Amino acid sequence: MAAYLDRLEEELAEIVAVVPVDLDTLYVGGGTPSYLRTAELARLCEMVERHLGRPRREATLEVHPSTATASRVRHWVELGFTRLSIGAQSFDDEVLRRLGRTHSGADALACIEWALAAAQVTSVDLMMPTAGQDVSADVRRAVATGAQHISVYALTIEPGTPFAMDGVRVDDGGAAEALSAAADLLGAAGFERYEVSNYARPQARCLHNQAYWAVAPSLGIGPSASGVVCCDDGSLIRWTNPTLDRWRVARSPLMVIESDRDARSDGGGSVEHVHGEDLMRDLLMCGLRRVDGVDLDEVTRRSGVDPRDVRRSELARLSDDALVDIDGALLAATDRGRLLLDQVTVALW
Repeated sequence: MAAYLDRLEEELAEIVAVVPVDLDTLYVGGGTPSYLRTAELARLCEMVERHLGRPRREATLEVHPSTATASRVRHWVELGFTRLSIGAQSFDDEVLRRLGRTHSGADALACIEWALAAAQVTSVDLMMPTAGQDVSADVRRAVATGAQHISVYALTIEPGTPFAMDGVRVDDGGAAEALSAAADLLGAAGFERYEVSNYARPQARCLHNQAYWAVAPSLGIGPSASGVVCCDDGSLIRWTNPTLDRWRVARSPLMVIESDRDARSDGGGSVEHVHGEDLMRDLLMCGLRRVDGVDLDEVTRRSGVDPRDVRRSELARLSDDALVDIDGALLAATDRGRLLLDQVTVALW
């Protein structure tokens, strides 16, 4: 872990040498960062502050319930994390066993209780539907904890994963029914749906993730991380870091930007220059995830391409099929469209 943190700091130094950073939000997540020992996480926070400064508005740590204790949670908040995102997935022990999770429902509830006692915002992740899962019971229990933010994700089976090799299948119809039921329950409990999978009490929306959906500048640091920087002409540079083994020896893809915007970096990462119709597609794909939708005038301004011209027939068909609403320059997915969002974005791609 010491070697991992050394390499992470090298990349931080490389990034600040190339890109001016005004750190608005920080998200430490993907994988299980709460696995880090107290001193290791403290070192990570110290290096971020030294190279990038303190995040001005929000700092999130993803938490696996099995790594939490009351004292560890208090320490995370003392380090400056204002938001803890807890991967409960379910509160049913049998469902957790089927998902291969190493924590129990009681572990998740205790972790949420500690987080609420110590943190400003506590978010709970739920996964559905799993065989035998009582979706309504899981949602009601999450609401009852007092968490201010709840994310509800559909279980997907990726090729080559243990689930896929074990023959696990997901019923799309059942998934749509489960997600609709969760949306109804959370709405009735006073949560605002602001993105396909995310619900929040007032003032508890995740600022960091909203920046992703707006295709705002973001720096991804570490193996397999990705990021976006904006150019003066409105175009974007988007990069993805190499996977872990290659990341250990590869230089930051950002170093490539200075010489070749379309180059592939050494070590398996990638760098690409996104503009024109490619940028338009990115803005539509991300913006349609938001319940508020996407401003087509803004898409046109940023990309130089008007979707109402180049996707006129597709937009008309999606509107006729009740998958999107178009109100002046505002394009938003309908409730049905959010359940079939992949279908909507493919049509506009």
